Amino acid sequence: MLFKNEIFISYAHLDNESAFRGQNGWISEFHRALEVRVAQLLGRKPTVWRDPKLTGNDIFTDEICDQLPQTAVLVSILSPRYLKSEWCRREFHSFWDNCAQTAGISVGNKCRVFKVVKTPLRHTEDSADLQPLLQPLLGYEFFKVDPQSGHFHELDLAFGPEAKADYWLRLDDLAQDIAQLLERMLSDSPPSSLASRPSVYLAETAVDVRDLQLSVRRELERKGYGVLPGGNLPLTAVELQQCVREQLAHCVLSVHLVGAHYGIVPDGSAQSIVEIQNDLAAECAQSSGARRLVWVTPGVAPQDDRQSKFIARLRSDAGWSKKADLIETSIESLKTQIAECLSSIEAAAKQPALIVRTGRPTRVYLICDEHDRDNILPLRDFLFDQGLEVVLPLFDGDEAEVRIDHEDNLRSCDAAVVYHGLSHDLFLRRKVRELRKIAASAEGRLRTQAVCIAPPMTPEKKCFRTLEALVVSEDEGFASWRPLLAQLRAAGASA
Repeated sequence: MLFKNEIFISYAHLDNESAFRGQNGWISEFHRALEVRVAQLLGRKPTVWRDPKLTGNDIFTDEICDQLPQTAVLVSILSPRYLKSEWCRREFHSFWDNCAQTAGISVGNKCRVFKVVKTPLRHTEDSADLQPLLQPLLGYEFFKVDPQSGHFHELDLAFGPEAKADYWLRLDDLAQDIAQLLERMLSDSPPSSLASRPSVYLAETAVDVRDLQLSVRRELERKGYGVLPGGNLPLTAVELQQCVREQLAHCVLSVHLVGAHYGIVPDGSAQSIVEIQNDLAAECAQSSGARRLVWVTPGVAPQDDRQSKFIARLRSDAGWSKKADLIETSIESLKTQIAECLSSIEAAAKQPALIVRTGRPTRVYLICDEHDRDNILPLRDFLFDQGLEVVLPLFDGDEAEVRIDHEDNLRSCDAAVVYHGLSHDLFLRRKVRELRKIAASAEGRLRTQAVCIAPPMTPEKKCFRTLEALVVSEDEGFASWRPLLAQLRAAGASA
């Protein structure tokens, strides 16, 4: 669809006034920089329209009325003045209403309105009409908040090198998203196949790790993954929980970045938004099998008791063992693990169940001590998701029944994994000997053996080695099970 204007910049005149005589205002510099960067991405100069507002007033003119229906995307520069301006709000509403008569307000999962937040906002009764429309939109924040003082600083090209770098990073994100949407709107070609990639829930964070979260979001979106939530989360507990549950239901993975600050506590809750999202993701993982990655800033120094308790809970089995990995290394390590996790999920979706030539699923006996019967469940679910029939030990019954069931499983399964977490070292030694015997005998079908070393880590566990089985550390995440899966596929192919 063709539009006279590809980009309409909506702003308040006051936000383009410079504190320095003879210097261009913030909006003028933003306009120039955005136009240049979008042109570089499209390979041609885009048509950008902005009312110069030479009179110094925000007036909704007939010319604006003519331009809005012929505009592809609206870039709203939000500030306190913008929300108070009747005419700015009329520009916003007029574009929104006209979209219904052109290509709709959304194209795919992208909205045609881009919310650029120049100055942190406090919604008032004057702007109540905008709140329902602005709330769901993911904003591009052109300011930084000092986590110590709580003061914000607008990003401006007139400031120092660090502010300039942050400015260009955010502008590049905005320009790339606009360019992608314009290409999709102005092209008759079908959407990229990348759109069929799974969605990731990237949890909202406290202010001290927000830039890192944005970095992760950029990387995921560049690779074609859907990233939720697509806009700001509600600030009341009931609405927040409902919104997060709905969005988690569409995701195969959730990623949570945790820093030193506890974050915003919504109305009606004693927990922060960060902690609520983590708990809801853990709840979702138990029912849907979705994965969860929790990243904590290396060497983090919590700023208050609430954050100390939250991080302590994350580090305990109760906080993260359910379909989750806890990561306390660099942000690049987190990105690598996200990529590996998504690659594994996508491969599993395309991979048929592991079936040996007898026509039955490959059976894996997951051996553990009774103390680990709950800790082993995430591994059981992961192996089952790979198309394996997973058998667990019998814990209830008399000693003779338990022993007979154990020996039958050793003989009938294609693979066995000994899980060594809370069990005694003697338990591991005894089970490895049993695997050695059954593998050497002619009565069993056991082809693959593995040992999973799980927390709590001890000196003995750290130095455990054997040539008779694959040794996997639970701390390394589910990606470390690929060799076992490869062995089972090879064994199934030759059966």
